[in-house]
Amino acid sequence: MKMTIEELGCVAILLFFAVQGAIPFIAPNQALEMTNAPASGLTLYGGIASQILVNAGIALLLLLNLQGVTRRLGAMQWAGALAAVAVASTIWSQYPSISVRRSVPFALAGFFGLYLAVRFPLRRQLRLLWIAMIVLAIFSAVLAIAVPSVGLDSSPGHHMNWQGVFTQKNSCGRMMTLALALLLAERRLTFTRVASGILFVLVLLMSGSRSAWLAAAVLLSLAVWLWLAARLEARSRMLLIGASACFILAVALVAAAGYREIAEFLGRDATLSGRTNIWRQVFLAIRERPLLGWGYAAYWHGTQGAAFKTVVALHFIVFHAHNGFLEIWLETGLAGLSFWVLSYLRAWRRLLPVLCSGDIHQVVWIFYLLILMLFFNFDENALLTFNGLFWVLYVSAIANLELHRAERQTIPAFRVTFKPVAAGLS
Repeated sequence: MKMTIEELGCVAILLFFAVQGAIPFIAPNQALEMTNAPASGLTLYGGIASQILVNAGIALLLLLNLQGVTRRLGAMQWAGALAAVAVASTIWSQYPSISVRRSVPFALAGFFGLYLAVRFPLRRQLRLLWIAMIVLAIFSAVLAIAVPSVGLDSSPGHHMNWQGVFTQKNSCGRMMTLALALLLAERRLTFTRVASGILFVLVLLMSGSRSAWLAAAVLLSLAVWLWLAARLEARSRMLLIGASACFILAVALVAAAGYREIAEFLGRDATLSGRTNIWRQVFLAIRERPLLGWGYAAYWHGTQGAAFKTVVALHFIVFHAHNGFLEIWLETGLAGLSFWVLSYLRAWRRLLPVLCSGDIHQVVWIFYLLILMLFFNFDENALLTFNGLFWVLYVSAIANLELHRAERQTIPAFRVTFKPVAAGLS
């Protein structure tokens, strides 16, 4: 497949966001989560240089397509409001300089998601993302096998799990699950796609991420559900959707009642590896600033600032809330959380009529992504990350839905009927 320089640039930016800016050997992954090794000159300045390069690349793409992007700014809807709150939080942040340095790239990443939706058809967007996922899977396997000091997870008890080019095994598992969702969204599977699927499954299994395995199983179940829904008549499809909603609610209630047994099955303790203790302390911090939060990226700074009380209570340093929704509330307050909820509900409002109409193949990728957004933000922060891929894809999905709806509502003002001209005159 031939690719333009612009498309190659988009793939490179998607790769950067997929690894959260932690490029192996270049950017300092220890600044993100798992390791505490001091940054070398290469990783420190390499990380800064790569961040500047990516932000400049996004700005250039936006300038080259300024008219199209600005004309469709409304397609971001409430997600744009969330980005605005993140930038505005610099005013009341406990660390204003950090908030402004990270909220502006966060907003830029959102605009990049809008740019993708405006610039390319959805199938082309997925093609670019698929190519990025292949690169990530290949390099992850190579690093895990050839450079285990980088490619294997360094956290206790997980030394044989693959993390590849990512910061930890769970990040690796999440990306490979996302890659599988891409393949499941395809109507036709070629040899190259099947081969890439085998590679994705291999890296997913070797990551050892049980939560990612569970997400992949959910994806396969959803694929079967969509296959069945697409073959039903409209009334039967509505019944299936209603019955499925009741089933999901029942499963959620059962899971809430028996989460200890489920956690044990997944190899975790009743506190979900200490997450429930973290959530308890995060709630206490939220209560101090419930409306506007502590400022974007301004809470978790080791033993400094307000996080000191959380660290003392937990007896270990925490890097995020381990729940995407709590993280939004903690950093941007009830204002930011409300905007995200409104954006998510609006997305489903746009998506459900298309699902009910039977034209499922046009939105199946967005359907998978919205489900994964809930799944991955339950025990991790997969959304409010200034270098995170899920934020980019989420904004792109919302914009695609809005543009798709606008196209469906466009009705020609008049029709012209052409009559055949006689072949000859008598």
